[in-house]
Amino acid sequence: MEGRRMRVVQALRVSLMLTVGIMAHSFAQFSPGELSRAHRQLEGINNCLQCHETGKEISGRKCLTCHTEIKNALQRKRGYHFNVSSQPCVACHKEHLGAEAKTVLIDRLSFDHARTGFVRTGKHATIRCEECHTPRLIQDADVKALVQKTGRETFLGLGTGCISCHEDRHAKTVGTECQSCHSTSTWSPTPAFDHAKTEFALTGKHATVPCSKCHTSPEQKTKAMPVLFGTKEFGDCAPCHVSPHSARFSQQPCRSCHVPDGWNVRTLAGKFNHDQTAFKLLGKHALVACEKCHKTGTSRAGSALKLAHNACTDCHVDYHRGDFAARFGNRCESCHTPFGFVPATFTVAAHRAARFPLTGAHAAVLCEDCHVRGDDGRRGFHFADLRCEACHRDRHGGQFAQEMKGRSCDACHSTTDWRPESFDHAKTNFPLVGKHASVRCGACHRAKKVGGFEVPQYKGTDRRCAACHEDAHAGQFAVNGSSDCARCHQPQGWKNLIFDHNTHSTFALTGAHVRVPCRRCHREERRGATAFVRFKPMPSTCESCHTPGSIRNG
Repeated sequence: MEGRRMRVVQALRVSLMLTVGIMAHSFAQFSPGELSRAHRQLEGINNCLQCHETGKEISGRKCLTCHTEIKNALQRKRGYHFNVSSQPCVACHKEHLGAEAKTVLIDRLSFDHARTGFVRTGKHATIRCEECHTPRLIQDADVKALVQKTGRETFLGLGTGCISCHEDRHAKTVGTECQSCHSTSTWSPTPAFDHAKTEFALTGKHATVPCSKCHTSPEQKTKAMPVLFGTKEFGDCAPCHVSPHSARFSQQPCRSCHVPDGWNVRTLAGKFNHDQTAFKLLGKHALVACEKCHKTGTSRAGSALKLAHNACTDCHVDYHRGDFAARFGNRCESCHTPFGFVPATFTVAAHRAARFPLTGAHAAVLCEDCHVRGDDGRRGFHFADLRCEACHRDRHGGQFAQEMKGRSCDACHSTTDWRPESFDHAKTNFPLVGKHASVRCGACHRAKKVGGFEVPQYKGTDRRCAACHEDAHAGQFAVNGSSDCARCHQPQGWKNLIFDHNTHSTFALTGAHVRVPCRRCHREERRGATAFVRFKPMPSTCESCHTPGSIRNG
């Protein structure tokens, strides 16, 4: 019995060893080796299809599922991976070589850096890869995020511009396109730099001056020789040269008379740039002969060339004859330009600060419609009377002359719309309530001709209902020829009655009469072509309604 038990145990041991051997042999057929540390989360036979495709070689399509930084670069069509996108990923990246193995297999000596989009020339060709490919110089946001998350080393994500790796030695004064002046071989000299393309071309004697004489470093900066890269201080000679003219021409640049070929003063005619003086020749001033202003005329610098030009009236006659002296101090340039006396630059916005601001429809009126020419041919700009009636006729034909004493049309109207905005009908002796509030003005205020114009009548409007409404009762309630509708009806509606049968009539409704509909007693009648309901006179005896066989008796 004991021997039999031993034989069974031995058989189980052999079977277990065979099973383990078969499993190990099978796994070796599927996995050629251990994955790298970067991909170790994909270890195991159940994860093979995360990278491999059934029955196919690895294409790299599945790689982009995880490597989104590569996928985004491909979509932007730039970078090394885009330039080699025709090759499969496994051409450069190998796996199953062990946990510590490198997955990027690139020969640094044969690597073609030009395929990255950045050609290594000059001194760039001699530096080690790691001097540029360092985490602090990564520009691409996707790659930067990947490095921060995983801590992995990468050659991706660098920019191609000089400023992405190098310090801006010019402190943003000349832009960031370094290659426009410098080369990769040496920082200085700058073979691509052309001083003629700057704001200060080197001509005459300036062409022989050493660069450092004008362009000093920040450490060497002095008041006499400031740093002039990218600035506008080269606009005149003053930063480098001392003017011999003292304060006589302090407002004029030297080059308005002098040239870089020599200090000798050139002939003023055709050489002098008047735009560089304190009085630029703009517009029509540029067409005026020099002698017209500079009466004496001279070719030498001196006080004779200095003219008073504090105001236009120093040379021109005041067209407005002092009308604007108080407000503008005769500064003609407040409204006019040297390009012509008209049109003026006085805007609607400026008019708002005047005695008569232009609002509403006034802003669309042509200037000359109000500022007309007088007998002397000059346009008037000052008005003694600024009231509406000074320009507009009375559209009401004098109806409100008494009320408007000391007031103007703007008491009811505005410049935005002729229709009253502020008029309150409740302040009249006929407040608009109920349905009267929705009636258009012209339905009650009819027009009649006054002085050849159709004028709506507002004063003396008849307030009686009968003046506007037809008597629906055919005169049954008229007293001395007039009906007082308000005794029974209200403006809120024709059927909104305040009539009380018990107090307003001679027949009080009591008992069963209270429930009888009005039309049972008050029937429709006709008087010629007019139909009306009979309300009075009405019989008041019982027999007049309740008789044998009578319809009303029912």
